[in-house]
Amino acid sequence: MPLVRVQVPSSTTNLGPGFDALGVALNLYNRVELDELPWGLSVHVEGEGMDVIPRDETNISVEAVKRVYQKAGRTLPGLWMKQRNHIPLARGLGSSSAALVGGLVGGNLMLGSPLSMDDLVQLAVEMEGHPDNVVPALVGGFCISAIGEDGRTLYTRAPVVDRYRWVIVVPSFEVSTKEARLRLPGEISLSDATFNVQRVGMLMAAFAYGQNELFREAMDDKLHQPYRKELMGPLDEIFAAAYEAGALGVCISGAGPCVLALCDPSAGKVGLAMRDVYRSHGIGTQMHVLRIAAHGAHAVDTSGQDIFAAAAS
Repeated sequence: MPLVRVQVPSSTTNLGPGFDALGVALNLYNRVELDELPWGLSVHVEGEGMDVIPRDETNISVEAVKRVYQKAGRTLPGLWMKQRNHIPLARGLGSSSAALVGGLVGGNLMLGSPLSMDDLVQLAVEMEGHPDNVVPALVGGFCISAIGEDGRTLYTRAPVVDRYRWVIVVPSFEVSTKEARLRLPGEISLSDATFNVQRVGMLMAAFAYGQNELFREAMDDKLHQPYRKELMGPLDEIFAAAYEAGALGVCISGAGPCVLALCDPSAGKVGLAMRDVYRSHGIGTQMHVLRIAAHGAHAVDTSGQDIFAAAAS
């Protein structure tokens, strides 16, 4: 099988109330190139994380390729891999999920795509531990995921009016998903659970029908953001600045510390307002104005043009 090139979208999750259930693929991408070797392992990393991402067997993309070969009943003789990363690490944009998914889809393509999309989703969730980032990275779009009673992951794509801009401000400090999860309580009150269920329903209707006036209330949350707030810098000030500048809704992106502002097409001033707050606290930032990525991980050619055939059987 010739060398394969896979493009994987970033993802944002939770969107406020949809903890561990809602995820959206966004058009900021990592790319991974893979090829079989007769023996050995050769890993190259460019861009985000190039100084910290392992280049040995512990690289998550390498682990994912091996899992695909194992699932397909094949042995991986050796592997050459190059990662070109644009998704910032440990910021709440699904960098680890993108690495994992790139390995899964790339390994499947090298074998001629013996595994189905559902096979890849189940493998990804087994490795990642939760579905909210890996599902949109694999299938694209706006995704809803749940774990069934039998342990399998259920997932679907939701209808969304694709007219919004997803403004992501990336602060210069990191927050690991593990650290963010340790801040969460073991139990929550019935009133807080009810609060979030109501807002998830409202949020899905707002996206389906483009009801902009609902987003501010619908993206509120009582399950995770209040407990993670102290890890995120001047979060209340950032939210306030975004709303004052015209954001429709604001939330922590995934486990943070990125902040997501959902905006109409005139989005630039919202991001700048959030950046000004960070700057006033001595915190550097990057900013991305993104759209929903309609497609999940898929093959591309040498010029970066999409190839959608046979990513999964």
